[in-house]
Amino acid sequence: MKSTQCIVVIFTCLVFWVAVNAAEFRVYPGAKIDEIATKESNEAARAAKMTNVKATIYTTKDSFQKVSSFYKGIATEYMMPRSSGTTGKPKKYESYDLYEAFFIFDKAKDLAGSKLWIKVQRPYIGEDVRDVTAIVVSEKK
Repeated sequence: MKSTQCIVVIFTCLVFWVAVNAAEFRVYPGAKIDEIATKESNEAARAAKMTNVKATIYTTKDSFQKVSSFYKGIATEYMMPRSSGTTGKPKKYESYDLYEAFFIFDKAKDLAGSKLWIKVQRPYIGEDVRDVTAIVVSEKK
């Protein structure tokens, strides 16, 4: 009986530890996948021989601040040099104010070591510039 209780306690602790150390990506409420941008991004990664990386791009009309606040509540913000982060000033991109924030979901120390991170950006800059907030998900296999 005691060995069964011990196993249950150890299993419960292990499940709790995994849950604490690996947050799960959630799509921002109302964001929609941008199929074309996602396809283009993955094709560019394959062309650069980055076969272990998968990107998914979502967009929403909600503000950068609202979207980045959502992710700040479930992931760790990573301060990328020269990016605005969630509280900084935007940098200029042509005539646009560019807001960018990065979030790590797997407790890695940086983006290079992370298997799951996102970039929240407004405006979305791809083949064109769109006045939407983009959520770029990067997953390593």
